[in-house]
Amino acid sequence: MIKQLTLLLSFLFISCNSHQGDENNNSNSIKNKTTLLKIANESKDDIAVIYTNYKEAFSVANSENKPVFILFYTKYCRWCTKLKETTLKDTTLKSRLEKEFIVLFLDKNRDSYPKKYKVRGVPAVYMTDKNEEIFTSMVGYHKNPKDYLKWFDYIKVELGN
Repeated sequence: MIKQLTLLLSFLFISCNSHQGDENNNSNSIKNKTTLLKIANESKDDIAVIYTNYKEAFSVANSENKPVFILFYTKYCRWCTKLKETTLKDTTLKSRLEKEFIVLFLDKNRDSYPKKYKVRGVPAVYMTDKNEEIFTSMVGYHKNPKDYLKWFDYIKVELGN
C-alpha cells in the first residue's frame, strides 16, 4: 500500500512538473506522458513496461529487434478490463510477453495508429513484427493464457527463432 501511494504521489508530482517550460514542445510532453504511464504500470502483478504510444513502441521494437503485441481496448469495455486483469497477469504469459515482445496498449477510440489495423470490436490483439507487418490478430476475450502462448510459438517460427 505504501509503495502504491508513493508511486501515485510521484506520478502526480512528475506529471504536474512535466508541463512546465516550453509548451510548444509537444513531442517532449507526449514522450514524458508515455514514460510516466510505463512507470505507473510497473508492479509485481503487471507487465513491467507497457507502451501507450504507437511510434515509440515501434521505435523500441526496431532497436531491440522484437515483435510487437498490440492490445486495442476501450475505456468502458468490461472484457478488455477482464483480459488485462486476469489473463495477461498469468505468470507464464506475462513472463513471455516481457521477454519476447514489445507490449503496446492502444485505446481504439482515443489513440492514433495506422488505418491498416481495422479494429471493429474490442478487445482486439494484433501481433506484428518490428516493421509493422501483421502476423495475426484475434478479436474478443480469450480467458485461457494458452491461446496466447500458442500464438507466441507461431511468431517464433515466423521470425525463424
